[in-house]
Amino acid sequence: MVEPVLTRQRVDPDRVDDLREWTAEVRERPDEHVETLRNEGVYTETAFLERIDGEPYLTYYMETESVQAVFEAFENSEFDIDAEHEAVMREVLESGENVADAEVLYHQVNPDRPADVTD
Repeated sequence: MVEPVLTRQRVDPDRVDDLREWTAEVRERPDEHVETLRNEGVYTETAFLERIDGEPYLTYYMETESVQAVFEAFENSEFDIDAEHEAVMREVLESGENVADAEVLYHQVNPDRPADVTD
């Protein structure tokens, strides 16, 4: 069964532009990004920059079979893009602590959804 996951982490307000630059680079490297998603067992990954009470937050949404497997694959990854991602996140996030308190109430996927939904 697919498990939807939502995480939110506080971004250092002085590093928002660095986060934007990194996410732009990730979009420019779609083949590498998809390779890591496959390695981690992630079906969908979306990153949002939110402002809550004027403060910046990085919010991730993903769909996977196993959150634990995702974290293990990321920790053991040999992909350059994963190492770069981890380094950037260490720089731009205040602590990396998940501050989201989101309970999944339902998750439904339209069966008519195109297989390739990208920007």
